Amino acid sequence: MSGHESMIAEAVERMLADAAPSAGFDAGLWRALAEAGVPRLLRPEAEGGAGDAWRDAAAVLQSAGAHAAAVPLADTLLAHALLAGAGLDCDERPVRLEVAGPDGRPDPARDAPPTDAHRLVVAPWGKAARCDWRPLGGAPHGFVVAHAAGVRARLALASAAMLVGAMRTAIAMGVDYAGLRRAFGRSIGQFQAVQHPLAVAAEEVAASRAALDWAAAGMERGDGTVAAAVAKARAADAAGRVAAVVHQVHGAIGFTAEHALHRSTRLLWTWRERWGDEHDWNATLGALALAGGPDALFDLLDGRVG
Repeated sequence: MSGHESMIAEAVERMLADAAPSAGFDAGLWRALAEAGVPRLLRPEAEGGAGDAWRDAAAVLQSAGAHAAAVPLADTLLAHALLAGAGLDCDERPVRLEVAGPDGRPDPARDAPPTDAHRLVVAPWGKAARCDWRPLGGAPHGFVVAHAAGVRARLALASAAMLVGAMRTAIAMGVDYAGLRRAFGRSIGQFQAVQHPLAVAAEEVAASRAALDWAAAGMERGDGTVAAAVAKARAADAAGRVAAVVHQVHGAIGFTAEHALHRSTRLLWTWRERWGDEHDWNATLGALALAGGPDALFDLLDGRVG
């Protein structure tokens, strides 16, 4: 990540940190992001973006996940990347990216998009990805991306980044609460029965973040398709474990609407399934391993196959 790119990620982090929690689409936050050109980050520089700045995009989406930002930033970032590849542009309005699962199950996104959002429907699970662009006030346009594996890698990387960000916040809240909640004359964080699961959850987050960093660097080099699948599989598998631990630490209060924890864990449960869950991505990796045979296994693990 260059110094310029890290400045972008830091600026986005400040914008998201300053935004108040919102139960629905945060139009004010979206305007701020759009005015800063954030949704166009993955477009070419000539179109107001930074090109294939995947490490920077991963950092931006981690912030969106960490703050449970009430805007479809991951959807719009990837939509712009796909539209740019097809020579299409759109205005500053958000885009809802609709991707059915490999078995045809609907996209599990629960939050309703803003009424003035564009839509991009993507079917990426074959050899080629079929895309259906449905802009508001404009004519629909279909296009095909020949290398569907690259589209799937982008989906995997973006959703992994959202999960890592949300997990980082959830585990931090668990640790903080364990230090504040007292039982038998001391904080519950002093009991090994609480310390151990929190430590295991922290390991899950660290492993997921390492896989994400590996995938983002590989995407910028043009060889990150396998690493992206690993990142999503790792993060999606960890998401359920981390959510379970932090809710156990918080007890009943963590499930209440008044407590902030549910904002992070609802995001974990949603993004665990969006754009392929851990079972889908592990099946992808397994198919690659079987197709390559034992002689290619090391190259696969090193990210040089796929």
